[in-house]
Amino acid sequence: MFDIVVCSSNLDLMNRSIKVINSIFIGYEFDYHIDKFKNSNYKLMNTIKNGKRKIYVIDSEMLDIVYKIREDDFISIIIFISLHDEADIDLFHRKLLVLDYLCFDENYDDNLAKDIDTSLKILFKDNVFSFKYNHIVYLIPYENINYIEKEPNIKRCIIHTLDKEYYVVNSIQGIKDSLKGMFIKSSQSCIINMMNAKYIDCTNNMVYFKNGDTTSLVTNKAKKVIASHIK
Repeated sequence: MFDIVVCSSNLDLMNRSIKVINSIFIGYEFDYHIDKFKNSNYKLMNTIKNGKRKIYVIDSEMLDIVYKIREDDFISIIIFISLHDEADIDLFHRKLLVLDYLCFDENYDDNLAKDIDTSLKILFKDNVFSFKYNHIVYLIPYENINYIEKEPNIKRCIIHTLDKEYYVVNSIQGIKDSLKGMFIKSSQSCIINMMNAKYIDCTNNMVYFKNGDTTSLVTNKAKKVIASHIK
């Protein structure tokens, strides 16, 4: 679950922003949650301190919140919004690492949508497998993937995650080349995520995953490599 935090005392600005964010995620297969705050309070402070990467959409009149965020969090994305055009505001020189400053005008929806899309690419470029299938963009965190296998006779693969399956049109090698981290080809038709591999049965060439899932798409050569990475 990914969190987006919207902060504004102006309900029109807040509701418009939430509407734009929801419209962006229609095109994504990605679990997200929107927290909204009209002022700085105890719940907001707890949200800031929970250690998760987020996208913040914050009214420029609530600048104090940004200082609270940047005390410990230099990874989350911050987008400033305002009812007024204050282009001369010195936000980008305060070392607050603000992505953008948006005025609530006729271009607001398009500009916020572009910033949200950019934010997702920045936050997840090294930790998410991103692909498009049937006109839907999927963002699957690496930590959710157990293994990926080639479907017979067609150029399509099945992504086996902790709780469901996805399809992607690509070759196993093409997918492997796009992945980062502990992904190992266990055969010509399978990629295993070693972060989720729990045990390997070398006698039967079977890999067991932490959630109970299994695959037997393991060659004799690959099982030695896999066994060396499982502690």
